Amino acid sequence: MKYKSLPGGFMVFLGAAFWSLNSPLVKYLTLDSFLICGLRSLIAALALSATIRPRQLKWNGWMAVYVCSYAGLCLSIIVALGATSAPIAIGMQYTATIWLFLANCVMTRRFQMRGFLPVLVIFIGVVFFMCSGQDPASQTGNLIALGEGIFFALMTVSSKKAAGGNPVGLTAVANVFTGVVVFLLFPGALAGIGQMSGLEWAVMLALGVVQVGGGYAFYNMGIQKVSAQKASVIALWEMILGPVWVAVFLKEYPSPMVLVGFAFILAGMLLDALLPSERAQRAHVQS
Repeated sequence: MKYKSLPGGFMVFLGAAFWSLNSPLVKYLTLDSFLICGLRSLIAALALSATIRPRQLKWNGWMAVYVCSYAGLCLSIIVALGATSAPIAIGMQYTATIWLFLANCVMTRRFQMRGFLPVLVIFIGVVFFMCSGQDPASQTGNLIALGEGIFFALMTVSSKKAAGGNPVGLTAVANVFTGVVVFLLFPGALAGIGQMSGLEWAVMLALGVVQVGGGYAFYNMGIQKVSAQKASVIALWEMILGPVWVAVFLKEYPSPMVLVGFAFILAGMLLDALLPSERAQRAHVQS
């Protein structure tokens, strides 16, 4: 794929759009959650295996950070879904925007109001999403969900360092690692494969090839061309589009709290797009 001609932000958006298919697709499945997690990763790895170019990847410490954070993200979402409410389990992934902003402040030793305002507005929207769940949340599940944002932030940063010239191949490697780790940790989940129906296999193929394989492939291609902070903001389209697909295809409509979350997240994304970057501000002053 000649991805270098496509804007990085557009590819990150495509990744988020593919990720958003998770909600309507998973609702068709009654399989063990660890079976879904491991099997869709292995399907994604198989679909993308032809893209692996070992010499183009950077086999360094950042590669280890990437595959471990990718696997950690996939597993923490699955475990959190079983221990706390779904909005919290999904929404906490996007606290990555905050972690990336704080990390940038620490590394540069500068607090940028231009970056803080969109992050603050987006965080308010994520909180509304997380408060929309009806199930009582457990503290353990919430702590596990908190780790999602850290894993997602680490995955975003390390992708730039490990992908080299082969970001799609990096996606395949991470999915091989994740699938193997999941089934090594939870071998009992494999028992459900023999009982899967034709429809369940079709849904799993869609999850593996499109939602996971396509989603993370586009995200990894896009992150090579935009900043980690910008990518984490654009990725929020998953939170917006997921409930939309559920409403369109399953006729399950978002609650008022989710709609308020929509408004704040869109406002934060608009602020991020409209406020001039620090580089642009310096250029304006110098001129």
